[in-house]
Amino acid sequence: MTTPMLTLTTPLRSLAPGATPTAVAVTAQTAWLRVADVKGAYTIPYIQSDPDLDVALVFADPALARADIALLVDDRPLAEAQATPAADRVCFPGLAPAEYTVRVRGFAAVGGPLSEDRHEHVAVGTVIAALGDSITEGYHGHGFWRDDLDLTPDAFPPEVVSRDRRNYPQYAPTTAYHRPEINCFASWMPRLNDLLAERWQRPVFIANEGWGGYTTADYRRLMQDPGWQERMRVLSPTLWLIHLGVNDERHQVPARDVAANLAAMVDALIRDHAAAPSRICLCRPCYDYAPGAAPILEAYGREIDALVAAKGLHHGPDFLAAYAVDRERLYGADPVHPNLAGMALMADLWAEALAD
Repeated sequence: MTTPMLTLTTPLRSLAPGATPTAVAVTAQTAWLRVADVKGAYTIPYIQSDPDLDVALVFADPALARADIALLVDDRPLAEAQATPAADRVCFPGLAPAEYTVRVRGFAAVGGPLSEDRHEHVAVGTVIAALGDSITEGYHGHGFWRDDLDLTPDAFPPEVVSRDRRNYPQYAPTTAYHRPEINCFASWMPRLNDLLAERWQRPVFIANEGWGGYTTADYRRLMQDPGWQERMRVLSPTLWLIHLGVNDERHQVPARDVAANLAAMVDALIRDHAAAPSRICLCRPCYDYAPGAAPILEAYGREIDALVAAKGLHHGPDFLAAYAVDRERLYGADPVHPNLAGMALMADLWAEALAD
């Protein structure tokens, strides 16, 4: 996996001729991470799982000969480094999970500082990828249409944005076929973000990689897609949530084939994305109230249990048991998709499964 890199551009403004260093304008701004999606992109306050923060500076102002970089916690310097146009990368290693501010002061060859920027909300925490089908994508949840798919948290109402503004509705890649009036879903990620950030006392981001209608074989192929691989490269998740199986049941895929597909997905995450087996969370699939579905899903559940044990994975929630009751409260108009209450429960169940 490629190590994440925070790239910052030095300010274009300089001091007016004859001005003193005290006249330097200090600009505070959020440091952003932009992730190219299937269409458009989503931009979130910067986060990475790696405890080593690599910072690359782009010297956009030719008047600047060097930059002094300080890593701040509660406005107190924790570490300092220096960069120049010829040596424009620095590393702050071994950081504890937290949000930091990166202060950049630009200097000419002689004299005092020409500029100062503060890049806030630089998070070292846990990046999570949620792999799944339409239940993960967010069907029957809060859905939106946005003409501009270069998404930011400001594009959505506060009730579907996590407290840290990292999780909010993402582009929904399959609604053109199933729900053409919607192209973004909130799903259960904003709620789970808030639950985990509070429980773990660390920043969190959960990438919604749900694809409606996908079987385990479909998702296994998707993982070879260059766009999917690039998103994973940029995000570098260290925790993986896998929830698949209902579409396999709908197609009556044999349990052994589902297990083989899931095993191949797990092997690919370990081989290609440096995933630790204990950080791959595999859950039993959601309940389907269609006639004859339950025995097929129960067979899948047994195979999943065996796969978790054989490969040393983390057991995710037993959605099969959790949603086999209270259909009227938890499900939408069809026999398989949770409604808003059902998605809230899904976030709660994931949080419980990830508690340790």
